[in-house]
Amino acid sequence: MKIGITGGIGSGKSYVCKRLEARGIQIYDCDSAAKRLIRTSPEIRERLTALIGPDTYDIEGHLNKTTVAKFLLASEANAKAIDAIVHPAVFRDFEASGLQWMESAILYESGAFRLVDKAIVVTAPEEVRIQRVMQRDGISREKVLEWMNRQLPQDKVRQRADFEIINDGLADIDKQLNKILRTMKETILAIAGKPGLYKLVTRGKNNLIVEALDSTHRRLPAFATDRITSLGDIAMFTETEDVPLMDVLENMKALEGGKKASINEKKASSEELRDYFTKVLPEWDQDRVQNSHIKKLITWYNILIENGITDFKEDVAPTEGDNIDDRQ
Repeated sequence: MKIGITGGIGSGKSYVCKRLEARGIQIYDCDSAAKRLIRTSPEIRERLTALIGPDTYDIEGHLNKTTVAKFLLASEANAKAIDAIVHPAVFRDFEASGLQWMESAILYESGAFRLVDKAIVVTAPEEVRIQRVMQRDGISREKVLEWMNRQLPQDKVRQRADFEIINDGLADIDKQLNKILRTMKETILAIAGKPGLYKLVTRGKNNLIVEALDSTHRRLPAFATDRITSLGDIAMFTETEDVPLMDVLENMKALEGGKKASINEKKASSEELRDYFTKVLPEWDQDRVQNSHIKKLITWYNILIENGITDFKEDVAPTEGDNIDDRQ
């Protein structure tokens, strides 16, 4: 799942990103990327020079900010012409980065929202934002208001975003992040009649959009008529209590040392399958658990390992609010 973080000037968007980075989440900074690409991309250099003029860059190859600012302020059409060169390059760079998180102050204005599945907006009261920028940049209140008026109003961004983080200096940022991250946690699904596993991307009004956990990463809709099962809601029968699938997968991981299964479920005999599963779950119910269930379990385990999904206690935890239940 790809997530965009946005927020108006003075909202504290960068601070929230630092809190996420402290959790080990890498975030693509669109503003920094744009400056880097303008400085290093031969294609952008050539197109900007053709658009603005020969003085666009100085002799050392640095952007001539005075020349560019004069061009920008001349008309709105000029600003859009520059955006048409820079924004697509930033979008391509983001997609090539392999990162899942993006920070963009102009997520909606630039069209970057089309690259993400969910958007988080960081907000703060207007007066708090004004004071922050005045203190940070040493500029007048009038100048801050001028900058704020050039951006999409905070209320409009809030209406379009999926989540909001209030950064007024009083609200607990980490508590809000915890709640959002729990909500956005990727749910791993099995769909009857479709091979492999899928991760939930988003929920529509009448369907789910899922992405295949394979090399294609193809996305497709799944409907209420499909039998959709969250792996977090599956348990395996034993002679005593049912054991959640996440615990069974953890047992397999320990048995295999974190590597793919040492048994080939497609070629193994019935006896080999059952002997292997006894090592994984000694108390399994040999009457109710079928060979087909063991084969499916091994297949799923291998898919998860191949996709780097190995923290089964976290990644295959029970879902919240979904009426999905299965026992095998």
